[in-house]
Amino acid sequence: MKVRTTLRWIVPLALLFLFGCQQMNVPGSSTLDTTAKKITVIDNPEDSSYDESLVNTLVKLDDVRGMDWLSEEEILVDRENRETGTPEKIEGGEWYPHNIYIQSLQTGTQTPLLAANEHQGFAQVSPDRMRVFYKTFYSQSNTGKGYFLDLTSMKEKAFTEEDAMEVQSGRWIDNDSVVYATIDGKIYMASADSHEQPRLLLDSAIPFVNNVAYMDGMLYYSALKGTLFANTLTGKSVALPINNVVWMVPSPDEQRLAVVNRTKSGRMELLITDLQGNVLKAIAQDNQIYGTAWSPDGNSIAYAGITDNGTVRGIYLADLVTGLSMPLTVDVKFIADPLHWSPTGTRLMVSTTQPDEKNKRNRFVTFLLRVNSNVSASKEATDQ
Repeated sequence: MKVRTTLRWIVPLALLFLFGCQQMNVPGSSTLDTTAKKITVIDNPEDSSYDESLVNTLVKLDDVRGMDWLSEEEILVDRENRETGTPEKIEGGEWYPHNIYIQSLQTGTQTPLLAANEHQGFAQVSPDRMRVFYKTFYSQSNTGKGYFLDLTSMKEKAFTEEDAMEVQSGRWIDNDSVVYATIDGKIYMASADSHEQPRLLLDSAIPFVNNVAYMDGMLYYSALKGTLFANTLTGKSVALPINNVVWMVPSPDEQRLAVVNRTKSGRMELLITDLQGNVLKAIAQDNQIYGTAWSPDGNSIAYAGITDNGTVRGIYLADLVTGLSMPLTVDVKFIADPLHWSPTGTRLMVSTTQPDEKNKRNRFVTFLLRVNSNVSASKEATDQ
């Protein structure tokens, strides 16, 4: 796939999230490894309970966009391919294609998955860490082509046409299959091992459906107007009793949903519901809530609270038993992507951007936080 000429590669990234993709501003040191002090959030008008921050260690990775964890010591990142990629000459600068790399957290080395003169990104690692689901895309588009990559054989497999899906679309169902939606509202299941075409699960007839998930024979998806639907694939879709849904993320055991919806006042709230959309617990309210991510054990949720001017109020960790939220000590102004937990639930990936005045563009920065996902236990430890 050839890279089309564009005024700026980074500009379309601002359009990738329909409700809340933000940029971040971060501290200036190239590497930071400190033990954070306890802090108390003063300016917080929200209903949620906030307490002293969790003690954590912070690592900063410059000029890369963190995407997912391969293991505790290796992550997938997106960065410019300056080794084999062909740059575009735009406004006096050179713009290289972005490729996916494996970054070692021990040595700092970066190894390309499949070096190519095309934009690659939005990678998700399969639950068994043996495959990668990613997209290739043009620089002026927020739609792309879906691929599987087998990490053992390093063989790739395309399973959609170009520009078939939004670059954010798709979610692993199991170790072999993903569910995704095309831009015209058709929802498919694709298998990495199958030689057959992706299976059509449902034609929703709703352009740009999002929040697609397929769990135990039940298909979930939402419309741009905020209705969250469930469908057994044997009849009509049923609207769940929760309105104005912006984001929906299933729990690791696929028995609960983390739902961010917009209230009548225009603010957002983070709720935990059952699979029928009945509210089990209210977690937080803010002007915006973004980046929601379940811990691997399903006991905690990380999320970002956003102020009315679009800056990050804080990144928080909520205990789902007590409902207590505690701020994580990472100084960011904007957030670029959903948060990602490491496989053991001991570290959290936070992606941001910051201005690069020299090159007149934004550059990605990734933070890795060492955290204790047990909020209650951490509070007890800091109180002693």
